[in-house]
Amino acid sequence: MTTAHEAFAASAEEAPRRRRGGSAPTGSVWERLARSPLDPVARQWVAAALHGDDALAVCVQGDDPELPLPAEPAPAAPRPRRCYLSRVEVQGFRGIGRAASLEFPPGPGLTVIVGRNGSGKSSFAEAVEAALTGRNLRWDAMPTAWRDGWRNLHFDDRTEITVELQLSGETDTARVTRSWTGDSVRSARGRVELPSGETGSLANLGWGEELVRYRPFLSYDELGRTVTGRAAELYDTLTALLGLTDLAEAERRLARACDRLAKQERRPSRDLPYLVEQLRAGDDPRAGRALEILQAPSIDLDRLAVIAADDGPADPAQQVVLRRLRRLAVPERALMADVVNELRGAAMEIAMASGTKGARARSVVELLRQAMAHHERHPAESTCPACGTENAFGADWARRARTEIAALEPVAASAAAAYDRAENARDQARFLMAPPPSWLPPDSDLGRIWEQWAAGSDLADPTELADHIENVGRRLRSTAIAARKAATERLADPTDGWAELAEQVGAWVEDARQAVRARETLRPAEQALNWFTGLAREIRAERLRPLASQAEKVWQRLRQERHIDLEALRLVGRGAQRRVAVDVSVDGADGAGNAPGLLSQGEFQALALSICLPRTLATGNPFGFLVLDDPVQAMDTETVEGLSAVLAEVGRHRQLIVFTHDTRLPDALRRLGLPARIRMIQRDAMSNVWVAD
Repeated sequence: MTTAHEAFAASAEEAPRRRRGGSAPTGSVWERLARSPLDPVARQWVAAALHGDDALAVCVQGDDPELPLPAEPAPAAPRPRRCYLSRVEVQGFRGIGRAASLEFPPGPGLTVIVGRNGSGKSSFAEAVEAALTGRNLRWDAMPTAWRDGWRNLHFDDRTEITVELQLSGETDTARVTRSWTGDSVRSARGRVELPSGETGSLANLGWGEELVRYRPFLSYDELGRTVTGRAAELYDTLTALLGLTDLAEAERRLARACDRLAKQERRPSRDLPYLVEQLRAGDDPRAGRALEILQAPSIDLDRLAVIAADDGPADPAQQVVLRRLRRLAVPERALMADVVNELRGAAMEIAMASGTKGARARSVVELLRQAMAHHERHPAESTCPACGTENAFGADWARRARTEIAALEPVAASAAAAYDRAENARDQARFLMAPPPSWLPPDSDLGRIWEQWAAGSDLADPTELADHIENVGRRLRSTAIAARKAATERLADPTDGWAELAEQVGAWVEDARQAVRARETLRPAEQALNWFTGLAREIRAERLRPLASQAEKVWQRLRQERHIDLEALRLVGRGAQRRVAVDVSVDGADGAGNAPGLLSQGEFQALALSICLPRTLATGNPFGFLVLDDPVQAMDTETVEGLSAVLAEVGRHRQLIVFTHDTRLPDALRRLGLPARIRMIQRDAMSNVWVAD
């Protein structure tokens, strides 16, 4: 075990060191980049990915970020001062009522605290985590009602946790106190009293990242999630532990940039079918010209851009027609109704006068007047043009005709008035039915209906004329109103409906030009990503090898007589696909599969310990202690014996504090004669907890 520990410690020394403002890329990456076969542009991509998003954004734009490669790696940071648990005091928290305390020798060694379920073991374990972090991972996985029971029901004086830590090189301890004053578990406030007497917040300890990276608390639930939980969690833990966070971030950053460029390159091809469909549906001649360019073997983007920039009307002459249409006037509905009423009234009066003496008298008067007019125009003619009678016309005839007209006019007055009314109504109707404007296209809907409307002026019968005005006039008005509205809408868009299509074409042209630039930019970026992915895989394997070796040794001790070997731990994937592959073999069969499909619950627990315990031994870990809560659950007796040997060995280098209800662990430690301090914890019905050796 010592050899494995030394190997792991040596590997931890290779982790990247901190620099001002963040983590510096590892010197080995820069050195390998300088020796790489990459062309200068691809090399700049890698350098930009290592420097950050801003530098990479410059590369994406196709510019040179001008990032010099460092001549030397950053200087190594000093090792952190290690701390150990000295004392924990808890009151009013979870299963502990009145103040109870646990004291530990502040240094390497194994302490096992045994107690039945409900004795307060987990309350102590969770108290240490709550004091140092303000939360507990186990609580986060529980229902709200369970979390609400964090305060002890038998003690309402004060809820407080005090953890005393001894830093290496110090004789006095640092005290971390967390007190609750509100009803919520989140209401706690923490403070730190340093050995110097100074006080402050927990941030003064500077352990924010380390508490996540090295996490000196492990519960049964957390061990179970190590192998079967979210794949990215263990990956992130190990990459942080191995100093590979910056490398993983740079790789993800470079992969995201390549993905964005690839999408930008593919966008025009993806959008082209839709654009072609839209252009085919358009009736503007520019749509046809654009479609012809897009379907050519080689697309002329410049010509296409000129067409898209043409924002004028397709036919200027059509704009004149549209402007006239917008102002076009047609007979009002009320006026047409008046004319129709007059025509129908005249038709009724004529029908009533028909066949009467007045109608006959009107006809005779009309005939005599026409003859008188002919005689006045041609006084030398005496022959009747109608019957051919000679000497029919003369002064005597004219005198008799005037006398006859004077005698018949009173009789014909009412009938004459009816016919005069009908004639006046026809004149009004003919005035309404003017011919269509010369500028109106005859083949348009309005042009055709207007021709039908104007043809009604040839009708003489008042009833037919009234029907024509009612039927055709209604259609004329509705068609004219629709034409005016359409003209107004088309005039609102000076491009005659081409504007929207032109915008789509212009946007596609811009995307196509960006795709050309993206294609050129993507070549060195993909070259950089392929090289960097291979390098990252190689560095991850190098860094993980000592930890995997140590995990394998721990597993060999825990598995006892089982024929399941831990073949490899591998950090694979990136981004959302990142995970830790845990490969096992059964009965010597290589590549038997991934652990989750082959192991029992107890074996899962043992495998999780095999992965997590080496983290405790990391050289950069500032925590010299590890609190384990119930690691024995689901393990059989043989595995427990192996665990006792592993814990005792780790206890030679770190402070291990193990809480368990299972007496098999202390029994195995005693039987094997392994060094460990075993203590018993008890609790009464009023939540009073005490500890005995």
